[in-house]
Amino acid sequence: MSLNNHIFRLLRPNTIAVIGAAREPTKIGHQVLRNILEAGFPRDKVFPVNPKAQEILGLRCYPSVKDVPEEIDLVIVTVPAKIVPQVLRDCAEKRVKAVAIITSGFKEVGNVEAELELVKIAKEGGFRILGPNIVGLCDTVKGVNASFCQGLPLPGDVAFITQSGALAIALVGWTKLKSIGLSDLVSIGNKADIDETDLIEFFGTDDSTKVIIAYLEGIDNGRKFIEVARKVSFKKPIIVLKAGKAERTVSAIKSHTGSLAGSDIAYDAAFKQTGVLRARTFLDLFDWAIALSKLPIPEGDNVVIITNGGGAGVVATDFSEECGLKLMDIPPDLAEKFRKCMPPFGSVLNPIDLTGMANEEWYKNAILEALKDPRVSSVIVLYCHTAVTDPRKIGDAVLQAIKEANSNKPVVVSLIGGIECAEECTRLIENGVPCYESPEKAVSALGALYAYKRGIERLRSRTLPKIVVNKDRARKIIARALDEGRTALTPKEAAELAKAYGIPVLEKPLTHNVEEAIKIAGRIGYPVALEIESPQIIHKTEVGGIVLNINSREELEREYQRMLENIKSKVPGAKIEGIIVRKMAEKGREV
Repeated sequence: MSLNNHIFRLLRPNTIAVIGAAREPTKIGHQVLRNILEAGFPRDKVFPVNPKAQEILGLRCYPSVKDVPEEIDLVIVTVPAKIVPQVLRDCAEKRVKAVAIITSGFKEVGNVEAELELVKIAKEGGFRILGPNIVGLCDTVKGVNASFCQGLPLPGDVAFITQSGALAIALVGWTKLKSIGLSDLVSIGNKADIDETDLIEFFGTDDSTKVIIAYLEGIDNGRKFIEVARKVSFKKPIIVLKAGKAERTVSAIKSHTGSLAGSDIAYDAAFKQTGVLRARTFLDLFDWAIALSKLPIPEGDNVVIITNGGGAGVVATDFSEECGLKLMDIPPDLAEKFRKCMPPFGSVLNPIDLTGMANEEWYKNAILEALKDPRVSSVIVLYCHTAVTDPRKIGDAVLQAIKEANSNKPVVVSLIGGIECAEECTRLIENGVPCYESPEKAVSALGALYAYKRGIERLRSRTLPKIVVNKDRARKIIARALDEGRTALTPKEAAELAKAYGIPVLEKPLTHNVEEAIKIAGRIGYPVALEIESPQIIHKTEVGGIVLNINSREELEREYQRMLENIKSKVPGAKIEGIIVRKMAEKGREV
């Protein structure tokens, strides 16, 4: 069975067994079982496993997963860490498809060997593991809440992968409050087997998912991630909040999930190479997901801001540059159309300031003019709550303008005010229009849409050369050095190793006598430098193995012979493979 099929059984199971199901309501095994049932999963397809219980929550209990009369797609494990290996052996005997291990006490507390044993058992048993050290998983497609989160998230088309269980629990409630729907929420914990890349690959082919978002503390297999993320980014956006920028964060991450945080610069480069958007905050993660899941990709760069408040427009303008947005210079003919939607003291300079007198009719007409004009690519609508018009009427104006224009242009909205604005914001999101409580959030969300567009264009324009790796050659180079008792490669060997991995290397002309050195120096021009090449000499300067700024043939002859004599006296018996002749670079300027 392929990995994607295993993950399909994990996230879209037909049968579930809970090993460690408990009668006590305070225990995780009880909470997980109750959540599965309350989410509406068929009761006759749920099997509690507990050798000390006959019945839990009205369901017959089984002493072992091996005693369950049906095939099992997904097993949830909540037993203590010391029992987990035996439980997995039972799962192997039962031939289950996937196991989610909620239990903690493995790599995150230093028990690396115990975690490796779990992976070994799973591999031999033909199933895959999610976890350990997770809160579980939620799937709104089939109505699965195999976690101890408080209820299922709202149904939607955003898949959320998280390495933090506590944040997963908290964000279920928060996403409901913000009317953000999820297709899946998957806690990955220690990632002993299934990791973020496996899930990204699955969600890349999942019809229920439009956008993939992730909170990650580390990526263990960078090459696999780059390959998969690049492929998936062409199909749908991937947004990652990567923790671990600060030095103190790195140790916190290691104690949390046992992950290695890695170089933040390397992560930035990897995300840029693959079209992955890097969120700065949790709010970014979800704000961007709303926009990317609901809006079309803009065809052009011209952005128009429509507002009833000059201050809100100024803030949005400032932030637009930071988010990579280009505000359109309004042409005279379009400016005249906008003037009909405002009092004489309004502004058509972009932001289009309808002033505080703006009513819903002015808003609707201004938005309509922007959407109908082929030179306008996308629209930001800002509204500061005034006594002139209530937020719901502004929301209606936005929806009517979008409907009448019938255009494929992205529109984002910010309603700035109190509870009425918040309620209308929710209604707009539910009707497919991204809406935010501040101008910066609206601008940032549209900026993410453009960042994704540019990322995909960059990927399409870049044809990466196929790198041919000669692993046998690389192994021989390293083996030769080890056989000679060395712990370091010579520069020549290092260059050969790089070439074996397809990395271009600047050639170093190696000479075996002074005549060859003179010939090369004449070709490349003086001044030149000499460098000894010997597997026994690592620290070359200390034995006179490097000479700089040689300006003539006579000086070259003299220094060549002197270097050979120095080496023979200071490192007797050293194998001299030759002397490298290189052009001296011009002296730099101090600044």
